[in-house]
Amino acid sequence: MKALVLREPGCLALSDVPVPQPADGELLVRVVAATTCGTDLKAYLRGHPQIPMPGVLGHEYSGVVYAAGEGARFNPGEAIMGVHSAPCGRCRWCLRDQENLCESLMATKVLGSYAEFLLVPERIARRNVFHKPESLSFETAALLEPLACVAEGLRVLHPHRDDRVLVIGPGAIGLMFVAALKLQGVEDVTLAGRNKARLSVGERFGAAVTHLDDAALNDFDVVIECTGTVEVWERSTDYVRRGGKIVLFGGCPSGSRACFDTKKIHYDQITLLSPFHFGTEAVRNAREWLLDPKLDLSPLLSGERSLPEGQATFEDLKAGHGLKYVFRP
Repeated sequence: MKALVLREPGCLALSDVPVPQPADGELLVRVVAATTCGTDLKAYLRGHPQIPMPGVLGHEYSGVVYAAGEGARFNPGEAIMGVHSAPCGRCRWCLRDQENLCESLMATKVLGSYAEFLLVPERIARRNVFHKPESLSFETAALLEPLACVAEGLRVLHPHRDDRVLVIGPGAIGLMFVAALKLQGVEDVTLAGRNKARLSVGERFGAAVTHLDDAALNDFDVVIECTGTVEVWERSTDYVRRGGKIVLFGGCPSGSRACFDTKKIHYDQITLLSPFHFGTEAVRNAREWLLDPKLDLSPLLSGERSLPEGQATFEDLKAGHGLKYVFRP
């Protein structure tokens, strides 16, 4: 089958690779839509500890079951949507409602959606794969995984409808936070950044938009950081009110250190949250949001690309052109 193989940082090549064969409980999915992701871009730029090289890239997907192993929950011909991991349900963290920290969460995962076929391991097929209804497009269904990350963040945040919320960073995740907050009835949402085209998408989602260096950015009940930049992590405390919350969502490079004003954190009683990945509840919440006709994430999709355009697509993303592209293998 044809697949996009990340050979090394900066080198994404169209290759012929064997078609996987599903074992008991596993699914072989004919990929219909696979969306690009910021994590894949990080891997393309500098490598990633959870993404082996050389290897087929991609982990956001939707498609049609092509073959199923013995005992699998789905049958050939069924349209599905899913995420790329699932917790064990038995370890200490899972039993404490912290499935996103499951001790074996990344031991088994789906990788390789930029290909004609994708193998879904039994654990994930059993817990985090769902039927895709006809009312939902394949490209929108492929957004389940990143939206589940947002759902986990909001799950630990518990936002209130009357919160003043600042989202920093108009990338795909920041924009999904805006859309999800508005869907949950939060009226006062501001999106801050520098990319005018991306900020305009935030306006379409219902946010007020402003430049990140706006001096009036202060006294927010909630600040959600989505840039993964140490400097912005540190500046987040400047924007939050006394007793407010900061969600440090954007992942900084490994080994980074951030410094905060301890007086501000302590005497203003600032709550710092740093949600990672997602558990099964967040995945199900995200699926419910995708099925809600009031949520339209299509403005996040910057166009369709073919697998032979893989290298050029990630060069476009590197240059800040587009938000998320859809591969249709």
